[in-house]
Amino acid sequence: MSPYNSFAIVGFGQVGSLLAKEFLQSQSESSLRILTRSSWVWKTQKDKPELKALSSKGVDVISVDYSSVPSIFNALKGVDVVFSALRDDGLHIQPNVIRAAKEANVKLYVPSEYGRNTLGDKSEYLKPKADAHDLLKELHLPYTLFFTGMWSELLLKDYFGPLLGVDFEAGKFRLFGDGRAPISWTSPRSFIPFVYHAITTLPPSQLENKVFEIEGDRKSFRDLIAMWEAKHGRRAEVAERSPEEIQKLLEEYSRPLFRFVKDAWTEPGGMLISGEANKLWPEWKPLKWEDLMP
Repeated sequence: MSPYNSFAIVGFGQVGSLLAKEFLQSQSESSLRILTRSSWVWKTQKDKPELKALSSKGVDVISVDYSSVPSIFNALKGVDVVFSALRDDGLHIQPNVIRAAKEANVKLYVPSEYGRNTLGDKSEYLKPKADAHDLLKELHLPYTLFFTGMWSELLLKDYFGPLLGVDFEAGKFRLFGDGRAPISWTSPRSFIPFVYHAITTLPPSQLENKVFEIEGDRKSFRDLIAMWEAKHGRRAEVAERSPEEIQKLLEEYSRPLFRFVKDAWTEPGGMLISGEANKLWPEWKPLKWEDLMP
């Protein structure tokens, strides 16, 4: 039985919404809170239909001012575990959440990670995560880090896949490098049951200040292309970007994300994790690319 009785989710994107649903489906007696912020679309984010539906099922949806540690502190009082589901563009909020969690005597903090192992990496794109690690250690707030490799579904999104040169619908692939580097992939739909299982079944001694590398699948882009061709019975249109094309793309978008993706997809082991934590739940059946390939 879990020693943790109350949970809070910070952020309500894909990961946050899936985690909330997992709590409800588990029929756990633990309490759940979701922290949201004001939005220009809704009077507050808690007015969103998805959050209203969760509220009707007993989830406590709380609007907070993320620029104010006292505001976050008030929302976290009495919470045992905080899950940060903030997306990359919201990571600047995380230091205030961590400070508020410490003041509220939160027992365990799960920061936004969900990618490759970022420990010790202070490159431009990953620096906010490194800063969060440093702050957690400075405040002596117990934490658990979950690394998953790439989210599989990112490539299936209409905007993200084609933007990075992956168009399953058209069968066109413009690669960074030769596409042969193995990559760790995990579907958010598989990750959420794993993290819920870990937090609610493992004792604190196996969670506090620990790192979990879980891997749903391991495939290179060349593997994915071969799978696509086998499924559709035709050859894909494949091109390798030249160094000049890659540089032009980086200059055009000038976002740290693109430089990170380029390095992660081309460097040996750039987006590879061990999957060592998979053995903690032998019954876990993660989605594979065979299940996801459009």
